[in-house]
Amino acid sequence: MEKEERVVRSRSDILDTVKTALFIIGVSSLAVALIVLLKFRLDDSRTRRITEELMQRSGIEHAESQQGVGTPYTPADAQPTGGTVEEVPPAEMLPEYASLYAENPELAGWLWIEGTKIDYPVMQSPERPWYYIHRDFYGKDNSNGSLFADEACVIGSGTAAKAYADGTHPGANVMIYGHRMGNGEMFGTLGKWRDQNYAREHSIICFDSLYEHRKYQVMAVFISRIYNSDEDAFKYYQFFVADSEREFNEFYESVKALSFFDFGVEASYGDEFITLSTCDYWTDDGRLVVVGKRIE
Repeated sequence: MEKEERVVRSRSDILDTVKTALFIIGVSSLAVALIVLLKFRLDDSRTRRITEELMQRSGIEHAESQQGVGTPYTPADAQPTGGTVEEVPPAEMLPEYASLYAENPELAGWLWIEGTKIDYPVMQSPERPWYYIHRDFYGKDNSNGSLFADEACVIGSGTAAKAYADGTHPGANVMIYGHRMGNGEMFGTLGKWRDQNYAREHSIICFDSLYEHRKYQVMAVFISRIYNSDEDAFKYYQFFVADSEREFNEFYESVKALSFFDFGVEASYGDEFITLSTCDYWTDDGRLVVVGKRIE
């Protein structure tokens, strides 16, 4: 009898120990989850605060944009305003970005879409391509990260009014990446462009380089993924410069063919694009992509 009681007590002690261990694990897991949630909330608050501070200090004001196609921009329409290339003075940096650039010379511009939460500085770090994936404008750790341009992008340092004789001509495609945050920050709302009505109502993408204000008309919305190097597939994320009409047409025709719907926007060799890319969970390494054609 005593032996049986000892066995029962032993089993009871083991059960109590297991329950205690499970309780500790549960409390610890809950504490970790709460800490992570708190960090996300703090990062969200910091992201919005930094963006608002940058806009206020630099005097950035976004005028009402016109929804629609607007006046198509073609490089051939722009001509230097007198003198040879050597005589054209370099473009001056826009005053609203000059002060921010002085704080962080990896500022590449500012992206905003009227009527949405997308309204952020865009960073570019050629020597550290993914530096801003989890860092804010000041380089501080932040789960939201920043919007950032691919290191291979040539954003341009001149103006269309002078056919870029006052600086460098932008490449054929400005590629901008951003996290698809559940709180809607960065490219968290980009999925709304899957809806045709929403996409048409928010069809103008505004992107300022450091030297000029630009506008793009949305022309394609599609899903893709990151492919292995040996896979024969259309890799939208590798198009930055159109060295030939063939390269231009391959990108243009591919994104139009992949688009969920036809926006009726046409492009021809010499036009410029902007591509917004974020994660999409339809497959491993899935991506959601919005492409616009420059119109201004």
